[in-house]
Amino acid sequence: MLPEPTLLQLLWQWAPALLQGFGLNILMGVTAMLVATLAGVLLGSLQVSAHPRLRRGAGHLSRLLRNLPWLVVMFYVAYLLPYEVHWAGRWWQLPDWLKVALGLAMPAIGYVSEIVRGAVRAVPMGQWEAARALGLRHGQALRYVIIPQTLPSLVAPWMNLYCAVTMSTSLANLLGVQELMTTVQSHLSTQLRSDLLLPAYGLVFIVFFLYIYPLSRWAKRLERP
Repeated sequence: MLPEPTLLQLLWQWAPALLQGFGLNILMGVTAMLVATLAGVLLGSLQVSAHPRLRRGAGHLSRLLRNLPWLVVMFYVAYLLPYEVHWAGRWWQLPDWLKVALGLAMPAIGYVSEIVRGAVRAVPMGQWEAARALGLRHGQALRYVIIPQTLPSLVAPWMNLYCAVTMSTSLANLLGVQELMTTVQSHLSTQLRSDLLLPAYGLVFIVFFLYIYPLSRWAKRLERP
């Protein structure tokens, strides 16, 4: 009878599958932030629009998105989106990880919108006046003069939000997506050993920590004047 593998041996055997699962966490986080950034910049720009109705409507929508519960939105998006969609003459499957990423992107859109709005409001009024003196309309001034000046101040809060979104991707475990947490649980289910439980989840903590902590420190450094 073969001796029972040690704890370290088991974790080493699981390492390739765990890293592959964590790669899916990163993919979901990047996808969610890409969607949130594109939509959030647009919504944030509308919050500083020259049209009062657009400003109010964008502000209400931004507050709504920021107050949505992440887990509930993720479930709604996952179950409301179809299994596959018909586009360009063929059927495209929507994988579960993509649905999770879109669900996590919804609240993040509201946060990106507020980040953009705050950064634009922080630009001195003299920059707006200079843009008007050059004959630029409000939208042109925002695009060519104001937004480029806000980019340095946007990086740090964007990185902090990305860290939060990436950590939230572990919620995909509840939908059966084969990310890090799900992979750990599937491996634990094959072992009748209670001593594996805490070390296995401790490994999940370490993997997330080693990825998130340097990013959060970098974001903190970027916040310094």
